[in-house]
Amino acid sequence: MLLLALKNRFGQHIDELQRKLENQEMQLIALQTLLAQSQSQAESYQQISTESQIENEQVSKQLEHRIKVAQEQFNSKLQAIEQLLHQQPEDKLYSRAQKLVELGADIAEIMRECDIPRAEAEMLLSIHRKKVSK
Repeated sequence: MLLLALKNRFGQHIDELQRKLENQEMQLIALQTLLAQSQSQAESYQQISTESQIENEQVSKQLEHRIKVAQEQFNSKLQAIEQLLHQQPEDKLYSRAQKLVELGADIAEIMRECDIPRAEAEMLLSIHRKKVSK
């Protein structure tokens, strides 16, 4: 009888341990599934991150190129401005005289404003009239 009672008691204990083992196995399966989902999601985020990084690098290269082109244009314009600033004073006078001719100034005004001889003022007017008549 004692053996039967011990057998029943151990049988119940074994049944309880088997239920706990089955429960832990189900939890393990659930955790493995969750781990697989997490790994898949991490891989997806990694791919998105890589694609984003590649796109950012391409945009960066495009911006670098645009900045380089803009810098070259700026330098070219700056050089042209510096050349204009360093022109001979006579060049500036003749440019001003040409503008006055285009605006309709007469010979006396051109001579006075630009400090050039009458013959040069007449020549500028003559050249302008020929351009206009064409």
